[in-house]
Amino acid sequence: MFLGWDEPLLERVLEWLWERREELPGMTVVVPTAQAGRRLREGLAERGGCLAPKVETPGYFLRTESCVSADSQAAPPSAEVLAWVEVLEGVGDWSRFETVFPIEPGKDEATGWALPLARSLMDLERAMQEAAVTLEGAARRLESSIEAERWQELAELWRLKESLLSDWKMAGRSRLLMSLLQEPVEGRIVLAGVPDLPEAVVRRLEGADCTVLVGAPESEVEGLDHFGRPIPDAWSERELPWPMKGDVCLAADPRQQAEMAVERVAREQTESSELALGSADDETADELVRAFGRQGWIVHNPAGAGVSPARAWLSAWRGWISKPAVGQAIDLLGHPGTVGIAGGMRAQRVTALSKARDRWLVRDREDIVRAAALSERDRESLEQAAEVLEKLETSRSLFLRRPFGPAMSDLLGRVDREGAWQEVGTWLSDMEGAMSRTKRDSVFWLDLLMSELTDPTKEAPEGRAVDVQGWLELLHEPGGHLVVCGLNEGRVPSTAGSDAWLSDGVRQLLGLTTDARRAARDAYVFSAITCSRSAGRVDLLLAKSSADGDALLPSRLLLAAPAEKLPERVKTLFAEVEPPDAGMSWTPDWKWQVPVVEPPGRLSVTAFSDYLACPVRFYLKHVVRMYEGEPERVEWNARDFGNICHKVLENWANDEEARDYSKSEALEKWLLEDLDRVVAERFGSEVPLAVRIQIEGLRQRLTWFALKQACERASGWRVIAAEEKFEREMDGVTVVGTVDRIDVHEDGRKRVVDYKTFNELKDVEKSHRLTVTASTRLPAHLEGVDEVQVANAKGKPTRWTNLQVPLYSWAIDDVTEAGYFVLGASENQVGLSLWNGFSADDEESAVACARWVIGQVKAGVFDPPAEKVLYDDFEVLGVGRPLGELLAKGGVK
Repeated sequence: MFLGWDEPLLERVLEWLWERREELPGMTVVVPTAQAGRRLREGLAERGGCLAPKVETPGYFLRTESCVSADSQAAPPSAEVLAWVEVLEGVGDWSRFETVFPIEPGKDEATGWALPLARSLMDLERAMQEAAVTLEGAARRLESSIEAERWQELAELWRLKESLLSDWKMAGRSRLLMSLLQEPVEGRIVLAGVPDLPEAVVRRLEGADCTVLVGAPESEVEGLDHFGRPIPDAWSERELPWPMKGDVCLAADPRQQAEMAVERVAREQTESSELALGSADDETADELVRAFGRQGWIVHNPAGAGVSPARAWLSAWRGWISKPAVGQAIDLLGHPGTVGIAGGMRAQRVTALSKARDRWLVRDREDIVRAAALSERDRESLEQAAEVLEKLETSRSLFLRRPFGPAMSDLLGRVDREGAWQEVGTWLSDMEGAMSRTKRDSVFWLDLLMSELTDPTKEAPEGRAVDVQGWLELLHEPGGHLVVCGLNEGRVPSTAGSDAWLSDGVRQLLGLTTDARRAARDAYVFSAITCSRSAGRVDLLLAKSSADGDALLPSRLLLAAPAEKLPERVKTLFAEVEPPDAGMSWTPDWKWQVPVVEPPGRLSVTAFSDYLACPVRFYLKHVVRMYEGEPERVEWNARDFGNICHKVLENWANDEEARDYSKSEALEKWLLEDLDRVVAERFGSEVPLAVRIQIEGLRQRLTWFALKQACERASGWRVIAAEEKFEREMDGVTVVGTVDRIDVHEDGRKRVVDYKTFNELKDVEKSHRLTVTASTRLPAHLEGVDEVQVANAKGKPTRWTNLQVPLYSWAIDDVTEAGYFVLGASENQVGLSLWNGFSADDEESAVACARWVIGQVKAGVFDPPAEKVLYDDFEVLGVGRPLGELLAKGGVK
């Protein structure tokens, strides 16, 4: 029955059904999608009281429950995949299947190779179920084709799989569908605008009491089959006019496309009840929700899916049972369900584990226990980390000792106390028989389980104004102002994509949906939804590129024009589009809210350089105590490398005999043995490969150090202290520091030495102050500050950038020399770098600069941010922009 397309189809369908409202209780009305069904039920409810018909999608006619015999059950999808795995792994001679598998599956492949292949074969079965064709049936249909041998081999594998299911008292869905086709369809069926009815449903409805409602005039009868499906040959060359009232708009990307849609709705002052909003592209659908939301509209995308909490937790649990390491434990603790096996305080436990990884490069509980024995400062946190790992290890051991089904059921009761993960419980129940018939490890079962879990649909927000409909749902949208986005090739018409099993030619021979049928369907939908708004407005939008920057082409439907109109369309659809941000100044949508914290009463000597570089970054680092950890690293960073080197040199300096060695061989032997001991304390016998490589580099540096140090000792210098801590008051603030080493010469000279693991030998004075010239531009916070200015030994102006070594001299009495001992990356880059000409004036100037910094800190002056710094620990906060642009005012002064 042709309902015309001079108004939206839904209105005509509702009118037709309402005229027969007495008959509705006995009807089954079929619509293309669940969203279209919701629309239809709402429309009937708005018309008044009546008994509603049953509203279903085409899949209703492919339910196989009635086909199961008393002595078997319908195989769950996972059981069919499992059967495929068993069959594939059980093939002894792959030469029987060399046409379909010219390269033997599993050869030289890791364990688990069969599961992905089994899923691929199961996907092939599902695709063919659209036409209720089994692999065996496909082989018969294709026996005269060039692919006959390939499909015969697939059919043989399928028969082995079905035989195995039969042994398990199960029947596969493909076989059940064949039986279902023999069952008659009872009652009156009304197909309400279903332009892509699957072939299997068509075969079931042949001979049934079926009324077909078509959203088209009767003049289109030659272009549609008797089930209302567009005939490819009739639509392939069809001219598709652009809307008489409306626009075809080309945008740069999905976001601009959504903004243009909002602009057209606003310009026309369209009410939400009159808006039919749709998108053939998922990216653009999400952008529409955001774009309309910025204008105060509550818009919902029914196709948007959330993340399955069950799958997310099971994925983390799989990671943990596969590799019980600290990183996997952190992932697991990130999920609320883990409280059931690890106890409360998840945030504190994650923090403890993350700190342990970042500071100690720990991998497992044994590493943490070793680190706790070495660190008084971190011991409490490390013990907390070890405690939670022990709980998780206990749960893992108990889980792996038992069969997967009972173990998973018990675990489910602990991690899903509210019973929200019903899908998991159903899967375990359905698969109980199959799991008892085959022996697999827990990782296999978890992979199989997770593949069957569905992502939850997002609930519609309260007070939503409009939904973003998909392409097919637009047939059942009643609004007079139609706005459709995503009209790009590959979206409309859609394609099956590349399929290793089913070429388009094979699909046609098997009665499956082909690209030609999809193109015909979408050409019909395009005509129906645009022609039905002749009294309204139609805006069609498309993009030149995706959100990722991939080039997109216009839909072929927009190019279906007579020859004389085609150039104009091409000019419009392939026009140059200015990027959406061209000519616009950048402004952030949000800014970081910096915590307000009282200035510290203690300052390290190394902190002064951070204030001199940038007061804002100083505030974040030393007042807020913010830093970016590197818990994912698998090797030492510069800090780790330096700490290990310092620890070995500290141990050496505290050994009264070893520190007096003047022979490089003895010193080298002592240092390298201690390095091995220090590494063993942290890693035990299993040192990571990357760290072993770094250790070799450190061994070489210590060897070169031994040569230089032996010369220093022979020349009269002797180490008298190592890691000398100090605390001294300066203008109400405690200045703290640790001097790596203090040396005294036989003639009475005294020097402070700071170890550095720079790659190359650096001048200590140049590391503390920079030359100032007439063209030098000081950071804004240092302009006009006399305390940062100082003349060097040659009388040239410089400015302080670092106060570390001069403040060591200030803190330690009677110092006459100061400098670095650099352990560089090559032998000629190892040695002492002393501050030539270091004097009391230098120390006095450094102290004056330090007093100025302390005054600024005590006054809470932490602004303005420096435009550029040599090392930016907070670059990530700037997201590519100057840091000051991303910080909200008020957090720092």
